[in-house]
Amino acid sequence: MLPWRLHWREQRRPGKRNVPGEREEPAEPSWPRTRTFKALVLATFALGVLARVPTFCRPILSDDEAIYATTADALVRGDLLYRDVVDHKPPLIYHVYQAGFAALGRYNTHGAHALVILSVLLTAGFLFAMKRHEESGYGTGASLAAAGLFLVFSTTWHDYDALAANCELFLLAPQAAAAWLLLRDLRDSSRGSLATHLAVGALIGTSALFKYQGLTFLGASIGMLGWWAILGRVSWSRATAMALCHAAGVLVPPTLYLLSCAAAGNAADTIYWFRFNFSYVGAGLAGLAAMARGLRRMGLIGGVALVPYALGVSAAVAVAAGMVRVIRRRLHGEQLLALDAAGLCPAESVAGGFGEAARSAGEVGWEAGAEGKANPIRVPISIDVPAPSAVLGLLWLATSAVAVATGGRFFGHYFHLILAPLCLLAAPAFHRFWCKGWSYRVPLSVLSALPALFFFVLSTVGRPLAAALDEREPPYDDVATRIAAITAPDDRIFVWGNSPQLYVLARRPMGTRFSFCNYMTGESPGTPTETGQWDADANQLPAAWDMMFADLERRRPALFVDAAAAGWDGYDKFPLVRYPRLRAYVDRNYRPVEVRAGVVLYRRLP
Repeated sequence: MLPWRLHWREQRRPGKRNVPGEREEPAEPSWPRTRTFKALVLATFALGVLARVPTFCRPILSDDEAIYATTADALVRGDLLYRDVVDHKPPLIYHVYQAGFAALGRYNTHGAHALVILSVLLTAGFLFAMKRHEESGYGTGASLAAAGLFLVFSTTWHDYDALAANCELFLLAPQAAAAWLLLRDLRDSSRGSLATHLAVGALIGTSALFKYQGLTFLGASIGMLGWWAILGRVSWSRATAMALCHAAGVLVPPTLYLLSCAAAGNAADTIYWFRFNFSYVGAGLAGLAAMARGLRRMGLIGGVALVPYALGVSAAVAVAAGMVRVIRRRLHGEQLLALDAAGLCPAESVAGGFGEAARSAGEVGWEAGAEGKANPIRVPISIDVPAPSAVLGLLWLATSAVAVATGGRFFGHYFHLILAPLCLLAAPAFHRFWCKGWSYRVPLSVLSALPALFFFVLSTVGRPLAAALDEREPPYDDVATRIAAITAPDDRIFVWGNSPQLYVLARRPMGTRFSFCNYMTGESPGTPTETGQWDADANQLPAAWDMMFADLERRRPALFVDAAAAGWDGYDKFPLVRYPRLRAYVDRNYRPVEVRAGVVLYRRLP
C-alpha cells in the first residue's frame, strides 16, 4: 500500500489494526529520529550545496544572467527600473543581483549565485517540512526523499539552465513557503486564522514579482481550500473567506512596489513594460508547434530526471483517481440524504455511512465539520483519501504546468517550476521502494547519481565537451578586455546585438536603457525569429527605437560596439545597413577604430 494513500489523520502504526476486519500489517523499516537521522538530513543538504559548486566556475552562466547583472549595475548607479533601464521581467530578480553586488562587489555575479543556492536550500527545506508532518509514527524517509530529489535533480541539466541564478529557482522558495504555511494551517484548525491566509497570498504575490507565472500557484492554494471543504474539514463559507484572503494577499506585494514606483516617478513606465509581457507571450509558439516543442523538451529533461518524473507523474495519476473516488462518494452521500429526506431510503443506509459501500471501503469513523461540528454529509474517513501534501502537490503540478507552457517557449529552466511538486509527489514511492532492499536501492541510486555526476563534470572539467554539445560561445572575454582597455571606467558603451555579457565583463555602464536590442529588431527568444523562419520585423516595438535614439543623444556613449557585424548570438540577420536611420546615426557620430574577433568598435566623434 502506498504511503500517500494512508489517511493523514489515521497513520497506521506497526502492529495496530486501524480498520475493522483488516489484517495487521508488519512494521515497516523506518529511520530513527536520532543523531543518525539528523546526520542524514545535514548530509543531504550538504550534497545539495556540493552539486551547485560549479555555479561558481564561470562569472556568467547565461544570457539572462548577463541581462540581470547589467540591469542591477544600472540600479546601483541610481537609474530607475523600467524608466532608465529596461527589461520586461518583474523587478525582484534585479534587486537580488543588486544585493549580490552589495555583498561581493559590483559586476560580481557570484553573489547572486550564492543567493540562488540559498533559495534552493529553502525550497528543499519546505518540501522536507511538508512531508515530515505526515510521517509521525510511520517513518521519516519520505521527507528526506522530497528534499533530496529536489536538491539533486534541480542540477541535472546544462549549467545555463540548471545552475544559473534565474527567476524560477528564486520564485520557488516563496511558493514552497506558501504551500507549507497553507498545509500547516489546514491541519491545525485551532491555530488557523485569516491572517495566515493573507500571508499565504502575500508569498504567492512575492513569487510573482520574480516571474509573473508565479501567480498560477493561486489556483493551487484555492483548489486546496475547495478540497478541504469537500472533505468537510471546513465550511464552504469559511473556505471562500480564506480564498478571498489569498487573492487579497497576492495584491499586497505588487501594490507596495507600484506605490514605491509612484513615489520615485517611474510608475507609468512600470505599467508600460508590464503590458509588454502580453505581446511577448503572444509572440511565442502556439498550437501543435508549442505542444511538439513542450513534449520534446519534457522528454529530454524528464528522461534525465527519470526518478522524480516517473514516480511523480504516476503518483499524480493515483492521487487524482483517489480524489475522484472521494468526490463520487460525496455525491453519493448527498443523493442518499435526499432520498432519506423524501422517505425513499432506509434510515440505516444513511446512518451506516453510505451502507455496505462505505463498510467495504474501510470505514473507520466520521469526518468532523468546521469548528468540530458534525458534517451533515458525514464523509467517512477512509484510507482512500490522499494525504494533504499529495493533493496540494497535484494541484501545484497542474498550475505549474500552465506556467511552463505559457508562451510556448519551454526553456530548460522553466521546468524547475514543475520539479518541486513532482518531488513532493514522488517522495513516498521513492521511500517505499528504498525500504524494499538493495534490489531497488541500487537502480534508484544509479538513476539519481549518474545524471548528477554527468552534469557536474560537464559544467566543470568537461566545459569543452559542453561547448561542443551546444553552440560555441563567442569570445566575449577577448572583446570585453579590449573594450576595457580603450575606455575609462565611467565611459558608457552601447552594444548593437544580443550580447549583454560585454557590459558585465568589460565593467562598463550601458549607453542606452537597453542591455540587448531585441525590442528594436523584433527578435523573440525561443521562436523561429531566431533562425529567420519568422519575420522579426513584425515584433518590433517602434517606441523602443525612439527611446534608444533619445538615450544615445543624452548619454552619448563613448564606444559603439557592433556585435552584429561578427554574427554573434544570431544577430547576423540584423546588420546596421538593415536600419538606415541607425546606420546614418553611427556614420554621423562615430568612426571605426578597431575590429576585434569580427566585432567593430566605433569611437564617438568629439
